[in-house]
Amino acid sequence: MDFSKRNYYADFIKEEVDFYLKEANFDSRERLLFLLRNEKVPIEEAAEKMNCSVSTINRINRTMKKKIIKSSDGYYPGISKTWK
Repeated sequence: MDFSKRNYYADFIKEEVDFYLKEANFDSRERLLFLLRNEKVPIEEAAEKMNCSVSTINRINRTMKKKIIKSSDGYYPGISKTWK
């Protein structure tokens, strides 16, 4: 997979979405972008919906991805249900 593509979408299952929303400590803009991207909304459309420039969305996207990577160490499929 080429993760460098601009409109690459990660396919998260509901358990993963819930986990990252709770554990990644997203701010309000990161949370909204995470939910939009999970619905497969392109970067450009997300920028329009969030009233931001594409470069701002790219910056938010980078910080959001860093938080996902940092919090992913605590995710174990099927086991992480205990954090709820």
